[in-house]
Amino acid sequence: MYFNRTKVFAAIAAAFFAGNIAAAEAAKLSFTKDVAPILNARCAACHRPGQMAPMSLLSYDEVRPWVKAIRENVSARKMPPWHATAHAGSFMNDRSLSEAELSTVLARIDQGAPRGNPSDLPPAPVFPEGKWKLGEPDFVITLPEVEIPADGPDVFQKIPGTVALPEDQWVSAVEILPGAPKVVHHVIVFQIKGFDVDPAGGWLGAWAAGTEPMVFPKGTGRLMQKGANVIGDMHWHPSGEAIKDQTRIGLHFAKTADIEKELVNLWVLNQGFKIPAGDPNHEVRAKHTFAQDSFILGFAPHMHYRGKDFTYTAHYPDGREELLLKVENYDFNWQTDYILNERLPMPKGTTVECVAHFDNSANNPANPDPTRDTTFGEETKDEMMIGFLDYVVAEGVRPKSRVELYNDAAQTWLAAHPGEIYGVKSPKSDGFVPLYVPKTGEGRIMLGLGGSAAELSVTDIVWTGNDFTSRIPTEQIGDIRMTGTLDPAAGTITVTLSHEKIPNLVLSGGHWKGSVQSAS
Repeated sequence: MYFNRTKVFAAIAAAFFAGNIAAAEAAKLSFTKDVAPILNARCAACHRPGQMAPMSLLSYDEVRPWVKAIRENVSARKMPPWHATAHAGSFMNDRSLSEAELSTVLARIDQGAPRGNPSDLPPAPVFPEGKWKLGEPDFVITLPEVEIPADGPDVFQKIPGTVALPEDQWVSAVEILPGAPKVVHHVIVFQIKGFDVDPAGGWLGAWAAGTEPMVFPKGTGRLMQKGANVIGDMHWHPSGEAIKDQTRIGLHFAKTADIEKELVNLWVLNQGFKIPAGDPNHEVRAKHTFAQDSFILGFAPHMHYRGKDFTYTAHYPDGREELLLKVENYDFNWQTDYILNERLPMPKGTTVECVAHFDNSANNPANPDPTRDTTFGEETKDEMMIGFLDYVVAEGVRPKSRVELYNDAAQTWLAAHPGEIYGVKSPKSDGFVPLYVPKTGEGRIMLGLGGSAAELSVTDIVWTGNDFTSRIPTEQIGDIRMTGTLDPAAGTITVTLSHEKIPNLVLSGGHWKGSVQSAS
């Protein structure tokens, strides 16, 4: 093979000098020109006076004592906090450092953290302290004032807020304004009916240190129901001085004509788990099947202090599987809402499965008590397993109601089992729940779980004359026991639902207590 030595030597020389030029350019990295813009954009929202972060990073003199800690935390991807490690699509609120930003910060520190030319310093970021970023809201909810002690453990409370609108309103944006941002770590706002917490009301909005107001995608909104109120799920972190906080929640309304889709907050949850004491890697699963063609717009995994990791996986009707989001190092201290740049299509029949792992061992330094079995509960010493997700339907403005889903299922089942389908009616339910209880084999029932309706199996059916006992296995809350009596002459069935751990079982939008009368 023939080589042109002149060209080869020229190429080597060019590469050598290019490498030296690149190294020389890297050596010119400075705080004022290269790092300050990154800190202003990625860190200053929290790392400034009066905010939750433990130090300010607005100037060279403030940053210099912390360079080793900064290097350790940014290289480990602990800061800025962003825990998505694998995902489909990209996120519009991704606050992690890009590879170029990370390389710049680390290279500058490794070079001895030079200050640079003061004239290169960009203008300091401006934050409207105590003011609404989106302008004056259409409706302001002022939560009750809470006094946070100077020290001690973090404080968690659920604070009620009054709304009680005279008519339904579409909410296009939610801005949360902490009264004392130095101690407020995060706020999650849920819509409730009256002042009884109703998970079907959904996640209305959220705020955490460093986040922007929640502005919903154009043409979408959350429906604030007539007469509904809110609960502020609050987390405060003592700062060394006693301080009072009174958080405000600003709602911005949209005209009905401007809303093309309801932004639905779905809870894919499991309430029936038990994490054994000392178990370092206990798995809990939950799933939801889309009854209509839909699009996912965002995710928000939720656990407490024992949470380790969380994944969302789509199982499509054609047999394909796709990992939608994986959070490998879940941290309860950061309640992150992962908002997609592009909607993910979920064809009808797609099942989204959520899988979470929990560390209930003594090796988990955040574990409140590794010596006890842990179940689902509201307190942080208990656990939760909820895969929140935001979605819109492909056709229409809102998803089909539970009544419509019940009717669809009833018609399908009647075609397959004529004369054997019953519509069971609770005094507080929203429609006739379709029920199939055969003499032999497995039955079916539709129940409202997690804000929608799920088609569930009825198993272990045992008939004694016209009476029967059975079991309804669910991933959300474990087994439901169902007993019933058939009246062949009237063509009706009477059933009772019960759960060993839930005395007032909430299903299908109402409380099922004692006997529930049916209609054929």
